[in-house]
Amino acid sequence: MATLSQKTDQFVGPLMRVSTQHRLNLRREVGKLNERLREWLRAPGALPWHVFLPPDFPEVGTVDWRGPAGEIGRGLLSELPEAARRSPVWAWTPAIETLLTVAQWPGRGRGRLVQALPYLLEDQLLMEPERLTFSHKETDAGIFVAVTAKDRVSAWREALDQARLSASLCPVTLALPWRDHTWSCRFADGQWAVRTGLYSGFGAAGHQRHAPAAFQQALDEAKKQNAEPEAITLFGGDEALRAMLAAQLGLSVIEDLRLIGEGEAPVFRLGETGGTVGATGYAALRALRPTLIVVALWLTFGFAHTLFEWVRLSHQQSQVQAEMASLFTASFPEAPVLDPAVQMRQGVEKLSAQAGGGGGSFLSIMTLASPALSSLAQGSLTRLHYRHGQVRCLVRVADFSVLTALKESLKHAGLAVTVTHIMSHHGGVRAQVGMMRRFS
Repeated sequence: MATLSQKTDQFVGPLMRVSTQHRLNLRREVGKLNERLREWLRAPGALPWHVFLPPDFPEVGTVDWRGPAGEIGRGLLSELPEAARRSPVWAWTPAIETLLTVAQWPGRGRGRLVQALPYLLEDQLLMEPERLTFSHKETDAGIFVAVTAKDRVSAWREALDQARLSASLCPVTLALPWRDHTWSCRFADGQWAVRTGLYSGFGAAGHQRHAPAAFQQALDEAKKQNAEPEAITLFGGDEALRAMLAAQLGLSVIEDLRLIGEGEAPVFRLGETGGTVGATGYAALRALRPTLIVVALWLTFGFAHTLFEWVRLSHQQSQVQAEMASLFTASFPEAPVLDPAVQMRQGVEKLSAQAGGGGGSFLSIMTLASPALSSLAQGSLTRLHYRHGQVRCLVRVADFSVLTALKESLKHAGLAVTVTHIMSHHGGVRAQVGMMRRFS
C-alpha cells in the first residue's frame, strides 16, 4: 500500500510542475513587454523632428531636416522619412519674417490684451495690423510678442498640411541656444538670426563678410540700457566668420558646435495667440480622428436606439388604439368610433351617473362619509335615502356633543351637512342628517 507521502507526491507533483511552467511563461511575457516599452521610449516618434524652412519657402521647396535619432537630410517636404509624419515637428521659419519685440501692457485681461497689441506696437509695424498675426508671452519684464504676416503663415501651414506633417511654426531665432549675458547668432541662406534674450531677437539679411547694420544698432541700444552682452556665441560658422564678428563688433566670439533647435521648445508658436499651438489643420484633424469616430458612433447608435424605441412604442400605441376601438364597439355598438379613449371615458361616466355613481352619486357620497359614520355604534344608523344628489339618514347618538362631532367630521370629508328633526329621548339623541357633495 502506498504511504501517505507517496500519495501526496502523486497529487501535488503535477500541480507544482504546472505552477512552475506558468510562472516561467508569465516571466517571459513580462520580459517581452519591458522590451517593447524600451523600444517605444527609444522610438523617434517620442521626440520632435526639426525642419528648417528657407527664406523663399514654399516657392523654394527644398528644406533641411534633422531627426531625433541623428537623421539628417535635405530635400522636399514630401521626401521626409515616414517616421516624421508620425511624430511632432518643429518647423523653424526664417528669422527675417518675424518681428520679436516687447510691449508694455498696464491693463488686465487677455481678451483686451489681444485687441490692444496692434495699437501698442503701432510704431514698429511695417504693415496694416489686419495683415499680421500676433503671438505673445506674458512675463514680469513685459509682454513679449512675435509678429508675422498672415499670408506667410498661411503659405507655410498649407505646405506642411499637404506634406501631412503635425508641425508647429516657430521663428528660427528662438532655435538658437541661449545663456545669460551672451547673444547667440547664426548665418545661413543669406540671413542672420540673432537671439538677444529668452524671448527676444531679430533677423536681418546680410553677407558673411560683414555684420549687418541691424546687429550694430541692437548693440548700441543695449549699451544705452546697460544690457550689452559680454560675448557673442556663433553657431555653424568658421574661423573667418568669427574673426570678422569680433573685429567689427568689438566683442569676443565663442564657437559653439551644438545643433540648434535641441533646447527647450520655444514659447512662440506662430499663428496662435498666447504662444501655444498644436498641430496644423490637417494634422489636428488627424489627431482628433479617434475621438471624432467615437462621437460619431455614439451619435449613430443613439439615433438608432431612439428610432427603434419610437417604432416599438408606435406599434404598441397602434395595438392599444385597436383594442380600445374594439372594446368601445363591443360596449357601445350604436356609436361611431372617433376617439375610442375619450368616447369610452364619456360612456363610462354616463353609465355611472345613471347608476348613481357620478360625481354627486350615492356611492361617491357614501365613500366620503363612511369614515365618519363608521365611528357610530352598531344600530345607530338607519333609514338611508338617496334623491337628487343628497343622502338622508337617521342617526341615534348618545348626546348632542357626539352629534356635533359627527357633523364636523362629515364637513371635513368634503360634504355639505344639514341636521334636522333633532329629538331628545331617554336613550340619547335622534336626528336626521342630510349629506351632499360640496363642489366649491
